[in-house]
Amino acid sequence: MHNEKISDKHKTFMPTIVYKFRILGMGLGGIPIAVVLSENNSPYPYWLWWLFTCYFWPYFAFLRAKKSKTPFVSERNNLIFDSFIAGTWASLLHFNLLPSVLLLTITTADKISSGIKMLWLRSLPFALAGILLPTIFTQFAFQPYTSTAVILACLPIMLLHTFFVSLGSYKLVRKVQKQNIKLKTLSEVDFLTRVYNRRSWQEKVELMLENCKNTNKTASIILVDIDNFKSINDEFGHSIGDEVLQSIALSIKKSMPKDAIVGRFGGDEFAAVIPYQLSKSIQISQSIQSKIKPINHKNTQVVNYTVSIGLAEIDKNNCDLRSWFDAADQCLYKAKSNGRNQIYYQ
Repeated sequence: MHNEKISDKHKTFMPTIVYKFRILGMGLGGIPIAVVLSENNSPYPYWLWWLFTCYFWPYFAFLRAKKSKTPFVSERNNLIFDSFIAGTWASLLHFNLLPSVLLLTITTADKISSGIKMLWLRSLPFALAGILLPTIFTQFAFQPYTSTAVILACLPIMLLHTFFVSLGSYKLVRKVQKQNIKLKTLSEVDFLTRVYNRRSWQEKVELMLENCKNTNKTASIILVDIDNFKSINDEFGHSIGDEVLQSIALSIKKSMPKDAIVGRFGGDEFAAVIPYQLSKSIQISQSIQSKIKPINHKNTQVVNYTVSIGLAEIDKNNCDLRSWFDAADQCLYKAKSNGRNQIYYQ
């Protein structure tokens, strides 16, 4: 027995979603089975098995999985039993070609679409057992001919089951795609400030630099550093420090053009790159400082803070991120040396 690790959410979700498809598949599959049983004048035990497998078993399987302490394992075993049921009908239908192949194919496809590794392969012996066991009663009766009535009876399961399974698979794929997008965003964005983290910021700026080299366009870098941030944390606590970081990040984003690349470069330092010349960066820096508002502390104290900003335009003769960043960092250092709450540029 394999010990699959599965989330609690999936444990609850799987029996529910499989129940819907089992109701659909076995309910529709019961139509051609009934037509063949009628054509073969099959005895009443066949009809009892038809009633159980096609219309009672889906509900019993759902309850069994739902009430189990291990719903995922129980539902996996239910899926295996589905293959056994399909095998029995191939034999009890005297191997009537179309419904027999259709039922065995659909149940095998269900194992593959379940996403459980190698379940379809583990189900094959049970399908074979289902085929062989009823031969005790059928004495290997073999009537592969499929009448027009049976062909018509097979159409609902062929069309509707295929459509709804495909629709379910599509929804699942779309859900996974959306989750992947969210995970990608989470891996790129700083959780607290909702701007790019350092790694993602650097990757995107490198791409912009390549574009500047190829098109001979200019760009500017803006470094924003909170003045005396350690003192804010020490005096008011880290929760207020976090509010300051979030407030400044918001001020930066509101001041930036849409094509800016904004990131949190360090604990209290932000970096932004815009594909514009230095004069535009100066205007943006002034806008950032004008948007900074005091934070009201819960003890009625007002937390005032300022930022120092260093700017640098790209040097087209030395177009690499490290030297460009260092130039802006030197300007930031001079802004702090000049008394803080300053904007300094080359």
